[in-house]
Amino acid sequence: MSLRKAVLQRITPLPSRTPSPSLPHDWPQSPDSDTIFPDLAAHREPEPDEHIASRSKSPDFMSPNGVVKRWRVSITDHAASLPSELATVSLSGTVKRDPDLWFEDGNIVLLCRDTAFRVYRGLLTRHSVIFRDLFSMAQPSTSETMESCPVVHISDPPDDLRHLLRVMCGLRKFPVIPGERMEFPELAALVRMSHKYHVEDLHTRAMHHLKLYFTNDLSVWDTAGIDGNLFLHITPPDAITAVNLARLTHADSVLPTALYLCCQLDAELTAGVERPDGSTERLEPKDVELVLRGRTELVRASTRGACTICKPTASPQCATKGCERALREILNMMLDGLQKDPIGDIAGYAALDSWEHWIEDVVELWPLCEPCRGMLHARDLDVRRDVWKRLPQFMGVTVEDWKDPTAPAPAPAK
Repeated sequence: MSLRKAVLQRITPLPSRTPSPSLPHDWPQSPDSDTIFPDLAAHREPEPDEHIASRSKSPDFMSPNGVVKRWRVSITDHAASLPSELATVSLSGTVKRDPDLWFEDGNIVLLCRDTAFRVYRGLLTRHSVIFRDLFSMAQPSTSETMESCPVVHISDPPDDLRHLLRVMCGLRKFPVIPGERMEFPELAALVRMSHKYHVEDLHTRAMHHLKLYFTNDLSVWDTAGIDGNLFLHITPPDAITAVNLARLTHADSVLPTALYLCCQLDAELTAGVERPDGSTERLEPKDVELVLRGRTELVRASTRGACTICKPTASPQCATKGCERALREILNMMLDGLQKDPIGDIAGYAALDSWEHWIEDVVELWPLCEPCRGMLHARDLDVRRDVWKRLPQFMGVTVEDWKDPTAPAPAPAK
């Protein structure tokens, strides 16, 4: 086997996203449940005139791009599911208690398909204006009851409501502590449900967690692993859900990386990804079109990057004549690979992946001096910074607070 063929078989660049990142010293720390909902520690059911939803402010660390100024949810959507006459609902084979969210002293029952949650009305209304308005419609003279508690019908998937109630009732710490990784479907449910029911403080924290992975900062992107970060476990098809969450919450800074990861998908791009409740999450047609167009731009960027890294110009500090000849051989090998497989490992969709492992493989066959080897790694970093800078453009979206890694660092304040 020739040297060129041997290298072509080893040319797949490995992702730069390491699976076990270290915790940055300034990483936001996870508050306990009392910080998120301070009334959980000593819950007291308020009087009827105290049922006022609080409006907590967003924490300083939250990017303004992800904070929704004011949600609009029509309460009539929920009112349509309320019963028109008095009835009694009994627990049977078709309606079952949730094992964790059935409090014997609870005073309202949320009936979600075949699952009943008995919780505290005052606790939910304190943090959600939507729950307050929804519960006000469940009057004793017109509502169903279950074990003497009013019943309110909820149309959401039971798993989504369960994730929301577990946090609001203090059964789930959120944000999670570093190292205790949350599964992405749980985070997605918290984003959707806190947005729908106006649980603003929880929504702010859930969006912050989402943006720790789908970030606008290359340095943060590089600290994450291909399967998530210290707080979140993710699989490739979860990028579809991330795009839809970004559209739902108007979080434009999430879109470039989420669409970029969708570009790496195969059959899931059109087939969608199955949710825990059995439904299928798919991209909207306009986003599928953005992905297809983005793939073309990523192939072009990968090709340009490969040729830039292998440009046959030695380092100014090179002390040998053999390096320039070796760089020409590496470039010829690269061009041969592009001709044989135009959209393959060299010019693929993963334009943000680092070439550092490929560079180390190449220099084993074409030895380079240390200055020239360092030059190739520096070129790799420059190529990736340029791709990141233009990623929103490649993905067909506009992001106001996208961080340009090629921009000079701001001067320190005097």
